[in-house]
Amino acid sequence: MLTRKQKTINWIIAAIMIVMSLFFLFPVIWMIANSFKPDAAITKDMNSIAAFIPPALNGSFFDNYVSILTNTSFIHYMLNTLFYAAILIILGIIVNGLAGYALAKINFPFKERWLLIIMLLMIVPMETIITIHFLFIAKLGLLNTVIGYVLPMIVNPFNIFLFRQVFISLPDDVYEAAQLDFCSPVKYFFTMVLPMSKSVVATVSVFTFLNVWNDYLWPSLVFTSSDLLTAQIGLNAITSNDNTTMGQTLAVITMITIPVIIIYSLFSKQIVEGVVSTGSKEG
Repeated sequence: MLTRKQKTINWIIAAIMIVMSLFFLFPVIWMIANSFKPDAAITKDMNSIAAFIPPALNGSFFDNYVSILTNTSFIHYMLNTLFYAAILIILGIIVNGLAGYALAKINFPFKERWLLIIMLLMIVPMETIITIHFLFIAKLGLLNTVIGYVLPMIVNPFNIFLFRQVFISLPDDVYEAAQLDFCSPVKYFFTMVLPMSKSVVATVSVFTFLNVWNDYLWPSLVFTSSDLLTAQIGLNAITSNDNTTMGQTLAVITMITIPVIIIYSLFSKQIVEGVVSTGSKEG
């Protein structure tokens, strides 16, 4: 039972957190509010509280969004990105999950050294190895293909480490019982291990989606066909066009930002649980 003093302290902390949240949300609120305005209204309201208030709902309220969706290929770019993210989430969970399970539960030669290599790879920036990836894909003749984009991104050292840390805590007696029922290691992984590790699966899925959604450098190197471009490349093409108004620019940035906010809102609990449980495992 909380005392009056503890309740007061909790209320104060909550109030402080709300104020801080609003402070960090001001740019997002400004962006969304002005994405519905013509450029003249955005300029007029720039130095007043009206900059954070959307215009009155009328026939031209969604003009900026309608213009972007009808006069550009932005929807196509977003669908491309969702498609790539879905492929990488599925393949990433399978490949990185199996690697993490092997490091956690299977004894094989040089196991600790492999783990050390994976941990060292976690601190290597993508920018330092992207040239190697590009040359590798070019040699295979996979430039401007979905396979060429997806292949280097499947294996992720951080995700392998996440899976490994969570799988360490899984009880061995469950696997022993499964063996008595003639359950193969692969079947055990898909039917038992993954369902028992929903938090880390959700965490890896969200991180993979965000990586794909926010990635600009790698797809800009691999893709040249407009049919394969991603949302970030589309965003750059639209916003760099001299004919794009400020309101339209804010509208397209809003459409890029909203999915990220939705994902975090829906899976914030799983993300926190996955990361916390990862850091709490020994071994």
